[in-house]
Amino acid sequence: MLAENHDSGIPHDAHPVHTRPPPLTLRTTIATPRQAAMLTDEQKAKISENRQLALALRAAKLQQQQEEQQKQAEATATSGSAALQELLAQGGFTKEGYDDEEEEEGQGKGAAQAASLPIQPPKPPQLAGKDGVACEVCGSGLVDPTFQEGFGILVCSPCKSNDEEEYGLMTKGDAVAEFLLQEGTVRVMPFLERSNPRNTKYTKMKLYCRKQLRAKAYERWEGPEGLEEEMDRRKKRRYESALEKTVNIFDTQKKKKWAPP
Repeated sequence: MLAENHDSGIPHDAHPVHTRPPPLTLRTTIATPRQAAMLTDEQKAKISENRQLALALRAAKLQQQQEEQQKQAEATATSGSAALQELLAQGGFTKEGYDDEEEEEGQGKGAAQAASLPIQPPKPPQLAGKDGVACEVCGSGLVDPTFQEGFGILVCSPCKSNDEEEYGLMTKGDAVAEFLLQEGTVRVMPFLERSNPRNTKYTKMKLYCRKQLRAKAYERWEGPEGLEEEMDRRKKRRYESALEKTVNIFDTQKKKKWAPP
């Protein structure tokens, strides 16, 4: 081995040299001067033509964007000026809050009269339920079957709960005292039976609808004014009766006090 190395001219203490591979380079589309020199005249002309076409397209696109921005700015300025002129023509007041009939021209007195009328709220949609029945208040088809069968009144549960003065229930004694009806009149009216709250073993209570009781009272006393007058008359009569009883008591005590022994 030593001889061979001596004969080959390589020193004995020499070490092998490790060389690194060349770094990787990205390929680019830019032609080097050497490659450009290798292109033909036809290829050079094609490249130049493509470059000019790309530059022309880019310039056209920029010009189109500038024109669109300019048109948009002009439209905004025009609309703002028109709105300002309209506002000034109205004396600085806008038309918000006016009816459409007032804004239209040529309506004349009809539009003025329509504008002076009070605005009526829209009626709720009539959603008829089974057999075409609907609530007499809101028009809902979900009527309370208890009121429908017991009183013949078409009303839904929410409307009934929200208006106790109209659809509330009361006993016969309260009906006689509040609406000044005779017991016989109340007894023949429609009613609902409920368990007695004091004791379930007691006789069931008969409850009457305030709406029907009020209608019967108005019929008897010829309207709400007549019912109110009858209430006042009865209050006055009770007051006079109580006052008379009080005077009689004092007179009796006075006589007992001054009576001779």
